[in-house]
Amino acid sequence: MSINVVISRYHNPVDWVYRLNGINQIFIYEKESPDSPYNVPVNKGQEASVYLKYVVDHYDDLAYYTFFTHDEEYSWHHNGNIVDLFYEAKNSKRLYYNINEKCVLGSILDNPLYHELIEWYKTYIEKYIPMNTLPNRDFTVGNRGSAQFLVHRCLIRRLPKVFYEDLYNWIINYK
Repeated sequence: MSINVVISRYHNPVDWVYRLNGINQIFIYEKESPDSPYNVPVNKGQEASVYLKYVVDHYDDLAYYTFFTHDEEYSWHHNGNIVDLFYEAKNSKRLYYNINEKCVLGSILDNPLYHELIEWYKTYIEKYIPMNTLPNRDFTVGNRGSAQFLVHRCLIRRLPKVFYEDLYNWIINYK
């Protein structure tokens, strides 16, 4: 089973990543670091810009699994350290495993930007994931945020590369 690790880094040390075993390759995507081989030119979109950039860069040669994570070993998002949580995710044998148990989202209906979010969904997501196919129109409620997860490539490839390219370009170019 091949596993790549993708770290969204912005000026934090990531020495902990070298304690991970059983991985194929480590990709440390740096924000606003032109000398980095994996540079995201602007610090926008939090970790999403990095994750989308990686998927766009590697869509055709994804490992079986990719572990997407922030650059902090310990964080308010999760219990314990990221190294132990990586092994927990890896050993789960699930196609998708979110390690953030401390960040549960509320209702999108309560968000003051609700109408703007729905317009964004219609523009970028609806074509690929029609809202009427979602189990709940209030699709954020009860789901985990602060994205750190292990995912199988079959789930990523359920959507075409252009989907990820469009989202990445939106984040990078959004005012």
